[in-house]
Amino acid sequence: MKEKSKNAARTRREKENSEFYELARMLPLPSAITSQLDKASIIRLTTSYLRMRVLFPEGSSTEPAHPSTGTPE
Repeated sequence: MKEKSKNAARTRREKENSEFYELARMLPLPSAITSQLDKASIIRLTTSYLRMRVLFPEGSSTEPAHPSTGTPE
């Protein structure tokens, strides 16, 4: 029974790690950075990114200007 419990825990951790990896991959950051993140950082950056998207939706007139052109991206 103990072995079955260990296998279940291992499978759960593998699934969680896979989802964390996918979440990190979806962040708008270079893979050189996202590949170095721990789980807490992935969650923190993801929630910050989602909050930013709520405050500044794509295509809104409050979108920051692109530094080189001065126009919205």
